[in-house]
Order: sequence, then structure tokens, then C-alpha cells
Amino acid sequence: MFDRLKAACPRVADRIAHRWFRARYHLARLSRAWAYFRDRLDADEAQRIMLDCEYPAGWHPLLVLTVEDALEQAREIFADHPDLPRLINDGCARVASKWESYNDELYEARRWATDLAADYAVAEGVILTRLEAVGDHAASDTEGDDHTAVSKEGGAP
Repeated sequence: MFDRLKAACPRVADRIAHRWFRARYHLARLSRAWAYFRDRLDADEAQRIMLDCEYPAGWHPLLVLTVEDALEQAREIFADHPDLPRLINDGCARVASKWESYNDELYEARRWATDLAADYAVAEGVILTRLEAVGDHAASDTEGDDHTAVSKEGGAP
């Protein structure tokens, strides 16, 4: 009798743990849905919803352009600025809507987003300082890729 009880306990515990896990999983999904409904999603919740929808939608991206990665690449070019994350986000949104892939897609997409962020900064009067210019005190001119004017020393272009 005791052996039967001892053998049944792990099965019951496994069932309880499984049901507890499923309940937490479904409550988390319901919480994300409620946040989506209220238009209060944070970035992590939005990304989780996208991942949850990949399989049912049949959408399995191999390359993903993220603001974090583009921002990291932009910080290799520009000194940190409070408006840089917003500008990179705007650039990524534009690139995502216009992108056609060829070779080295992800690097080029991030570079394009960074270039667009520089364009947006110029249009808004935001000064982004190029990192290669931070140590160069001799030059006071502006630099750009024929369509951007970004100050080398942080002054007005």
C-alpha cells in the first residue's frame, strides 16, 4: 500500500506542476493581450507577441532589424545624444517599410537607418557629433554623406 502511494505522488506532483505552468503561461498571454488592447505594450511584450504569432502566421524571419542593434552601430559613428534612440527608431521604421534585400542585408539596413537618423537630426536641428571628429580639434567644418550635415565638433552645422 505504501509503495503505491509513494509511486503515485510524483505523478500527481508532475500533473500539478504542469497545470500550474500552463495556467501561468495562459495568464501571461492574457496579460499581453490586455496590454495590447489598452495600447500599453512595452517593447518586450510587443516582441513576445510577434514571436507568439510567427508559427500561426507562417512567418519565420531569418534577419531582424532591431533598434537596439542599429543604435549600437550608430553609437560607433555618433557620440551619444538623447534624441539618437528616437531618431534611430524612426530610421528603422522607414527602412523596414522600404527594404529590398540583396547581400549583407542586415549591416546595410542598420547603416541606412543610421543615415536616415542623421538626416532626421539635420531636419530637426539636432546636433549629432561624429566620433571620428571628437578627437580632431583642427577641423571645424561639417561632414556628411552628400545628404547629411552633421557637425564634427558639436557646433551648429
